[in-house]
Amino acid sequence: MDKSSTEDGLPWGESPIDLAQEHDATLQDGWRWAWGVLISSSLALALFNSHAIANWADQLPPNDITAPIVMAADAWHDKAGQLGLNTVVDAVERWADAARGEAPPAAGRD
Repeated sequence: MDKSSTEDGLPWGESPIDLAQEHDATLQDGWRWAWGVLISSSLALALFNSHAIANWADQLPPNDITAPIVMAADAWHDKAGQLGLNTVVDAVERWADAARGEAPPAAGRD
């Protein structure tokens, strides 16, 4: 066996667990990538999924602690609707209703 192979026969660097002996700054790139994905996806959900946030808040038990959360979630849902951020979810909801054969609700009714 040559010096560039490990006991399992894989050449050095071909195994996902091979690590250099020295500290390598590029090893931290995976964490930066993961945090970037987590933060950007959370922001996207907060922006474009106000329906879910409002529904979650409405299911909280009513008390003095949850009241501001419910009010803020409902206010954000209304503001997102004014900004047009709810159009994607609304379109998917209409499509799903049509696929199930359900008629859309009459205007002015919730």
